[in-house]
Amino acid sequence: MTASRFTLVAIVLVFLGLTDLRSQGTLVFTGVNVIPMDEERVLRGQTVVIDAGRIVSIAPEADADVPGGAQVIEAEGHYLMPGLAEMHAHMPGQGDDRQYREDVAFLYLANGVTLARSMLGAPVHLQLRQQLADGSVDGPRLISAGPGLGGNVQTPADGIRIARQQAEAGYDLLKIFWGMPLDAFNAMAEAAHAANIEFSGHVPGSVGVPRALEAGYSTIDHFDAYMPTLVDPEETEGVDGGFFGYRLAPYAQPDRLQAIVEKTKEAGVWNVPTETIIHSAFAVDLETVREERSEFRYMPQNIVDGWINWVTNFRNESHYDQEAGDAFIQVRLDLIKALHDAGAGLLLGSDAPQWFNVPGFSVHREMAVMESAGLTPYEVLVTGTVNPAKYLGEEDVFGKIAEGFKADLVLLRANPLEDLANAQAIEGVVRHGRWFSRDALDERLEEIAGPNR
Repeated sequence: MTASRFTLVAIVLVFLGLTDLRSQGTLVFTGVNVIPMDEERVLRGQTVVIDAGRIVSIAPEADADVPGGAQVIEAEGHYLMPGLAEMHAHMPGQGDDRQYREDVAFLYLANGVTLARSMLGAPVHLQLRQQLADGSVDGPRLISAGPGLGGNVQTPADGIRIARQQAEAGYDLLKIFWGMPLDAFNAMAEAAHAANIEFSGHVPGSVGVPRALEAGYSTIDHFDAYMPTLVDPEETEGVDGGFFGYRLAPYAQPDRLQAIVEKTKEAGVWNVPTETIIHSAFAVDLETVREERSEFRYMPQNIVDGWINWVTNFRNESHYDQEAGDAFIQVRLDLIKALHDAGAGLLLGSDAPQWFNVPGFSVHREMAVMESAGLTPYEVLVTGTVNPAKYLGEEDVFGKIAEGFKADLVLLRANPLEDLANAQAIEGVVRHGRWFSRDALDERLEEIAGPNR
């Protein structure tokens, strides 16, 4: 393909609205091993050409033309994969410092996260979403929920009004919390569908998972409210479920688990497990966590202290039950595997920055947990690449490496299909065609760490 042909492709993409003008010039990877994510395979020794934020061509190195004036990355022995999506993220809100918001955005990007779905919105996030899109702030593409709907929605009129307001404001989805009566929820759901805005998140106790599936949740996050569906209510009468129903775990029944898995699949509702926050609550060693997690240096000290204090207080509660917590972790791992095996949709998400989950870094911890549930490295990577594209209805836009797809990519020093931990061996990140080298990532990370040490 000639240089003029590359220019023509770029002009067409801009005209069609498929790119913005942030990325200038042509970027080329030579000799790279491509993980296209269309199936479990590696295309070795490829030349990948990127222009105007899109992948223009992928070809064996011997057959490829490198356009003049391109920025060339010699990547022999390296692996190129699609960028990851963090499907339950949180961005600092209205009361937080602007620099902190921008630092959090960069932490995601530095860890190969090129799309983040922020699950508790604020008006400032609408501005941040645009800044991330036009490149004035470095970070992932942002999908933003609106402010939470929970105890502030007590009547059907509340549900209708707030759903319409957030749709008109331009948020991408509604974030559901607890505390909403069933009639208010039903009115909210109907209004959301009419306004063409999805709703996701927690499941109020008044609603329950069966009704949530029927009502058309887009995602249920944290496996919220699944536990009551896994037990015999007569056997657990009088049992206080506690944190996400964890005290019900010893009573969970495999046949009930399989039944709700089938209902979830039939409803087409996605799940974002955020399993790392459960491990944080029950399995993290509080005596060693500061030393073991070097990424804490990128977070303000008061936030790290708050995480440790919360988990410490939780475990010191008089009704805390470690055995039930251990059982809870296993039941949730079983649920991850069952949903995957049934073909029900799973999405990668870690709920950062919540307890011990440093943005970006925690995605890799979440992937390790999903692998421990019985998924292969490739199957785990699908939850953070291909599946988010399906969820957003953008299967022909991102999530794979193919001609015409967005150039949101990660260059790795080793193959993550052989060892999932290699997804952390990041040599650089491409965000909408713009190259962030390892040196550039490290330089900015050191700036972020400076005031937090």
